[in-house]
Amino acid sequence: MNNIFCLVSRQTMANLLPVLMFKPKKIVLFETPEETSSAENLYQLFLSKNISVERVKNLNAYDFEGIKKIISDKAKNENDACLNITGGTKLMALAAYEAFISQKKEIIYCDTEHKNIIFLSPTIKKINLDANLTIEDYLNSYGYTIVARKNDSDAEKFFSLFEFINQTNSLKSFIKFFIDVRTKLHRQLPKFSVNSSDKLFRFIKEIDKYIIEFNSNRIIIENPDFKSGDWLEYYVYYQLFMKYNIKPYLGVKIKNKFGVENEIDLLFLKDYILYLISCKSGKKDNQYDLYQLETLRTITGGTFGRGIFVTANQVSKLFINRAKELNIRFLNIKDNQFNIL
Repeated sequence: MNNIFCLVSRQTMANLLPVLMFKPKKIVLFETPEETSSAENLYQLFLSKNISVERVKNLNAYDFEGIKKIISDKAKNENDACLNITGGTKLMALAAYEAFISQKKEIIYCDTEHKNIIFLSPTIKKINLDANLTIEDYLNSYGYTIVARKNDSDAEKFFSLFEFINQTNSLKSFIKFFIDVRTKLHRQLPKFSVNSSDKLFRFIKEIDKYIIEFNSNRIIIENPDFKSGDWLEYYVYYQLFMKYNIKPYLGVKIKNKFGVENEIDLLFLKDYILYLISCKSGKKDNQYDLYQLETLRTITGGTFGRGIFVTANQVSKLFINRAKELNIRFLNIKDNQFNIL
């Protein structure tokens, strides 16, 4: 499979995954004016992987015969052409299908839901999808790049604290304790200390650092950008690693080609699905947080992305229903369960 013909779609995973799997020498992108942006993102991504790319632009998505002829003529000049029929409009897909069927050339469909590549011509068969997809590739296909993210060590230094919390079943105590810490931090006092009501935890703010003490241990935080809600991001990181052996990207800042920046608390890939996690430990429920997460999921992950909202607070039934309406997974860690997948 040296050449793959792609019908460009706004949901770029359908175009990208077969390329990553079969590693062709050349890609031909067939695009309508409505999908020029997606085509440009794919074009730049494929070029970065040293794959030759040709773009066939300004197709009329409703010109069945015209599209069929363009694809048919192009296929005649490519001896080893394979059509990825997954993208494009239905009319484009039908036109391309007829063009390739008439020449008895290979046609594939990328079934991301069941992780299969289905061969439709010249013989029908199914094989497992096996593509080396990275978070960077995923974001690049939607026109975004990672410009900054926190180090894994920022979360890993908290592992001993979270292990202690699990051993003592003191998560609710810790949550209440950090609400008190947040209140003191907002006062911008140069130095202070806070003890949990059960004496399991102590927070100390000094001039140049923060200290969390527990069970004769201490975590020293010298990061001046540390925020009172950061612990929840680290806790989610810890749970993902311990329960699913997943190391998510932490505190990710992304930027598109127009310079627009967005931040995501945690990102990870599982079964070719991009998961975006938003963590809120102190704010009362605000539906704007859900809309913001849904917007990020749409522009960076498309229909293949998943949004997860994690909180340490009680929220209203209305908030939970809104999350369901937006197809955002809601998780309250006070429930002492972490079934995120």
